[in-house]
Amino acid sequence: LKPALSQCKRTSPCGATLSTYPLLEPDAEESSGFGSGAAPPVYDEILTHEIYDLNATPELQNSTICSCPEDTVCDFESEKNAVKIDYHVTLRFCNLESISSVCKRHDVNVRVIGAAQASGDSVQEVSKAMMFCNCPNGFSRQPVEVWEGPDISLNYKCL
Repeated sequence: LKPALSQCKRTSPCGATLSTYPLLEPDAEESSGFGSGAAPPVYDEILTHEIYDLNATPELQNSTICSCPEDTVCDFESEKNAVKIDYHVTLRFCNLESISSVCKRHDVNVRVIGAAQASGDSVQEVSKAMMFCNCPNGFSRQPVEVWEGPDISLNYKCL
């Protein structure tokens, strides 16, 4: 049994949707020169967006992080209170209007915390998240931070 969810704070999303895309199949012509015909190894998280087939239909996983005030429901169907952070993470809010669209911080504007995927380039589930402002031009991913235990922190700045 999971413990009761805490009440969402102003900067906390009530939920998150993780989109998992299939890996790209290596093109035989492009991968020639890498020995056995396999694609080159990926060591850098900056390159990981090039190994996923973002044109495919992703597998979606919803996680509820906290409870909305006044027994309102965290809506995973509507895009009204959703913010797509990157190809993998979409945050869901009780009320997106409570998040400022003016970003004063020049460091981390969004932090998504959860257990790391085996690849280490993202999270397999979201246990906590904070969005200090909603960047009108989108987000840029920053280096991943090791967090507590098996968790990592995905950090984003405004574009």
